Amino acid sequence: MAEQVAGTAAKLLGTGQRITGGTALLATGYGLVVTPQLTVTVIAGASVAFYLVFALFKLVVTAAGRGHRMILTTPMRSSRVLAHYGVLLPVHHEANMLRRLVTRVSGLDYPREKLHVYLLIEQDDAETLAAAAAMGLRVHGDGTTASGPLSHVVVVVIPPGGPKTKPNAMNVAFPMVVADGCRYVTIYDAEDRPDPDQLLLAVATFRLARRDVVCLQAELVFWNDDTNWVSALYWVGYKVHFRHFLPGLVRLGLPVPLGGTSNHFKVSVLREVALPGGLVWDPHNLTEDADLGARLAAAGYRVDLLASVTLEEAPVSGRVVDKQQRRWKGGYLQTALVHSRRPVRTAGRMGVHRWLAFLLMTYGTPLTFLLNPLFLGLTVAWFATGSPVIVDLFPAPIYYTATALLVIGNFGIMLELVRTTLVEAPRTRGQLRLLKYMFLAQVMWLWMSVSTYIAVFELVTGRRGWHKTPHGHAEDDEPDVPIPQPRRPAATVAGVP
Repeated sequence: MAEQVAGTAAKLLGTGQRITGGTALLATGYGLVVTPQLTVTVIAGASVAFYLVFALFKLVVTAAGRGHRMILTTPMRSSRVLAHYGVLLPVHHEANMLRRLVTRVSGLDYPREKLHVYLLIEQDDAETLAAAAAMGLRVHGDGTTASGPLSHVVVVVIPPGGPKTKPNAMNVAFPMVVADGCRYVTIYDAEDRPDPDQLLLAVATFRLARRDVVCLQAELVFWNDDTNWVSALYWVGYKVHFRHFLPGLVRLGLPVPLGGTSNHFKVSVLREVALPGGLVWDPHNLTEDADLGARLAAAGYRVDLLASVTLEEAPVSGRVVDKQQRRWKGGYLQTALVHSRRPVRTAGRMGVHRWLAFLLMTYGTPLTFLLNPLFLGLTVAWFATGSPVIVDLFPAPIYYTATALLVIGNFGIMLELVRTTLVEAPRTRGQLRLLKYMFLAQVMWLWMSVSTYIAVFELVTGRRGWHKTPHGHAEDDEPDVPIPQPRRPAATVAGVP
């Protein structure tokens, strides 16, 4: 087990962080009482400086991503050389998705004798457990013998006692992954539709990649891109993230905040970077994937991208967006706080520039959503009233920098959304249908800001929880999906299109 430089998110702040945060709050409060205008101007200047640094960082990373070269290979199909592969399927109240999920994972092109699928279900999730029983799936530890087309799928019942979170469920199953001799393991969510040859391609890519590459992230793509403006904006956001931003991080050798699904790991390294008690994933962290990415970087390992796609289901309502954003933004703050508790030690292991880049991503992403409504409100108030009080808060250097960021920054983002839509959308009338939604991006960002404020409130008050994203709201009506029979991989090597 690697030496740990950070703990878990079970507690929000460390002792040093409490002292530093308390001191900063007292100093700010004193400044607001004694010299309110100067204090607000300093805060505004610091915020604008942050915006500038964050914008330049994203610009540099995105530009670097255009020069990233994916490892292209052919799927490894010979059963003789393939290693045992584990697939973790954490589900919670997903009885409606269970048959589809098992069908899709059973469609993975991998030798059944070397494929181990673990369906993770909470003990009190009676509906999902009943759905699994109706499909004839065996339960781990019940003494039954595996047989039939689903012999490679086992239900792991998560016992009570720990937090009812996805990372806790995966930690319960991980010792079984090790006991079954799996060399690699991946994770899929309930609505995922991975490429059938994704596991074969991951094995082949690991063989060609640098030895310090211990995780491969497949691209996540939303299949319901044009359901409405919500799904369209999520679709284009993921395209920018997976086609430009993540490749830029990989090319620059920076820590990669992993996605929660379709990341393929070397099992031996997960054991090495585990937290005390053998916990691979922090059960208290709302973005356990980003936290694991930081621990891999701190241990000297790298993440690369896999030339494979997993289709996912985009949110289609503001309520779902709110739940998801509260979890993501709160989790990013948790992760940033965890990895800044021991700054000297963590920076020394991760590398100063990599550590700062990671903190800029994890602190900076929610911070921008917290600041956006404030600056937007000040802008609207100034245009409406022309108040000299607002003018006095922004001396010339701050004013011109803020104005440039407002105009150039927003224009650049809109240009990126439009360009990505034109390049990535199917060359049909779907391009124009998606393009019109890009002009609603500001509305989406304001809604995400509301969710971010709620997430901060939940963290501070200790009410943070795993806000589950419901699945299946945009699925086709498939009441009885047949279970595919296992396919025997040929001994030949097929090319990747």
